[in-house]
Amino acid sequence: MFISVTPGFEHGPGIKRDGITSPRMRDPHSIAFVCQPRQLSHNNDLSDTIDPYIQRAGTWTLYQHLKEFCKRNGDKWRIVGVQSCGDLTMNPWHVAYIRKSYIPGQVKFCGLLGDDEIYEPFENRIYRCIVKWSAEAAALLKRRYEALDLTFHEVPGGYSVIIKDVHHRDGYAGRLSKIKSYDANVHDISSCIDFALAGKPVVESGEELSLANAIDRFQDIRHIFNLPTVKAHGAYQGQPVDSINFGEYQLFHNLNERRAALSSSVIIDLCIKDYIKVEWEELKSKLLERHFKPVLDSPTRRGQFRRYTDDIRKDKVEIFFPHNVYPFGVLGAHNDELVCLASGGLSGRVGNTLEGIGRIMYDFFGCDDAVVLDEGFDTFQIINPYNEKGGFVYSNEQILSKIAFFTRAMIAKEHATTLETTKSYHFKGGMCEWPLNKPLIDEINEDLKKYNDDDYDDILSVRPHRSQMRSVIIFAVENQRQE
Repeated sequence: MFISVTPGFEHGPGIKRDGITSPRMRDPHSIAFVCQPRQLSHNNDLSDTIDPYIQRAGTWTLYQHLKEFCKRNGDKWRIVGVQSCGDLTMNPWHVAYIRKSYIPGQVKFCGLLGDDEIYEPFENRIYRCIVKWSAEAAALLKRRYEALDLTFHEVPGGYSVIIKDVHHRDGYAGRLSKIKSYDANVHDISSCIDFALAGKPVVESGEELSLANAIDRFQDIRHIFNLPTVKAHGAYQGQPVDSINFGEYQLFHNLNERRAALSSSVIIDLCIKDYIKVEWEELKSKLLERHFKPVLDSPTRRGQFRRYTDDIRKDKVEIFFPHNVYPFGVLGAHNDELVCLASGGLSGRVGNTLEGIGRIMYDFFGCDDAVVLDEGFDTFQIINPYNEKGGFVYSNEQILSKIAFFTRAMIAKEHATTLETTKSYHFKGGMCEWPLNKPLIDEINEDLKKYNDDDYDDILSVRPHRSQMRSVIIFAVENQRQE
């Protein structure tokens, strides 16, 4: 397993949320640490953007991730799978310590460190991580992968990685002390691992977590609850607001209410801080359209609602939110084996619930640990088919050829979309002409000259919905062992 992060994006920018407006991000063209390594001048006049294509400007396509991997490791490793890792450097609680990377100069700690507004307070948090031990440490511990509670701290020259669980820490200290770079006095294992990757845990230490114990890591409330989009009236931060995800603001800002909503009805104000108003009749019409059911008494089942009239000073609704369905990308661990799940679908319409994902990883796959790495359109999975008579079907070059043509097809669709949706954007000509994107697109077009037109459907286990992905996980086997 290898982690691939687009160079220059190891520290963000990340997604900003307020529970009212659409998720926004600093335009990558305005960020010095993104533009300067590419010999571009950043533009401080560009505002935050809610456009998903602008948010991905400069991000590697799937083709670039795999091309770079093959360039560095293709003689030794054959690609057998690729899975999304979309929340890394985009959302809180998603971090990675990478000591050994195939990308030269890759920084050792990836997370939201490039924006004070959404800075990841990593030194104050304990992360449940999937750890890949170094070859030397794996030989001593008799395992290559496992899940551990870790803390990270910035130290002169890099970062320390400390096992928080005393049982594991003390149990491993004697064996790891045989590694010269390991200091048993401080239990810093940073020199003993290739990487540590943290996400949102749903199974931990052999136990399936209740949603109440997992929900605090999920910033996007829509990934948990079915929140209908309803008409709204008013403005927020000087911008008119004509629709909201009903209940998102309240649940986003109050963890206790979010937890309560998992198992009971909650009372939602129709007025948000005197800024924005939802009219009862318009809300009722939308709820009925979305198959919510009105009741006279306090709702006791998911999908029920009533107008709450006990407080005559304020208009409110008591509602029992159903769980939402979404695509999810999950990585699990069991007995030194990795378990990868990409559950596809259409956000809010077809997919799985978070609770369902946890049960699949725990009950069906028997995972001791599992972490959610992304949700929604970021979720994808690519698999090199396996032929029991001849090993994995495709060579790295064949996989690259298929991905190159798939990427070109995706970019063509996205470029056509951006010609319409970003007409007022500072940079004209659609996404292929934006300064951060143009070198990436030119590289793909040039490389396509050496490939024959190739079908790619047989490797798309869960089809990617985006051409650009900030980070991915690559799975490979040594060439001499591929059969």
